[in-house]
Amino acid sequence: MASQDVPRNRKERRVQANQQSSSVDIPLSHPKQQAPKGKTLIDIAEERQLLQKSSNGSPSITTTQINPDGSITEISDIHNSSDPISTPYLDSLLYSTSLILLHFSLTLLVHHQYASKRPSLLPLFLSSTVYSPAPWLILILVGLLHPRASHPLMQLVFASMAIVAGAWLVQASNDDPYLAVMKKAPALGTLWVWGIVELNWEVAAACLAVTGVWGLWKGYAFW
Repeated sequence: MASQDVPRNRKERRVQANQQSSSVDIPLSHPKQQAPKGKTLIDIAEERQLLQKSSNGSPSITTTQINPDGSITEISDIHNSSDPISTPYLDSLLYSTSLILLHFSLTLLVHHQYASKRPSLLPLFLSSTVYSPAPWLILILVGLLHPRASHPLMQLVFASMAIVAGAWLVQASNDDPYLAVMKKAPALGTLWVWGIVELNWEVAAACLAVTGVWGLWKGYAFW
């Protein structure tokens, strides 16, 4: 008789498991929203001064050790610096690399649009990156201006750069001969995009609107 209770295949094991789970009485209800009666972990941490704050108001990190008797011993205190941890050199390098690749992409698009023959990719890449002064100027300018981009004065500088570069690019694309466009468009487009990216979105939208209104006032068509 005992052998008959043992499931012989997967189907019988599944049926037996469902019967066992249904026999367990688990009440289905929402947890109670009342306040805890005893001490919470936050209360215990405050009593043991594990949630200390530094002078600038941010929590400091304290390394502690739990002893065998349950007491806590402070090992070291890692104080947060007044400035947040940042990597300005890495940020500048990433920004510069992106802008240099953008400059190369715009150069490639301009040559596809105006060149008499299809450009070779490697010579065009070398001429727009290695042999051109634009990438080195981008690297220097990004290293100087990008770490201070949130400052109001820098926001004004980037807004002016975005408006001037955008308006100049629109004017050159509509009025200048194709050789001048091939020389000006990549650099102006890169400066325009960089200025817009560094701005707050409200200021960036205002700069784009100013460039669009100026183009319509000059009689340029955007479509």
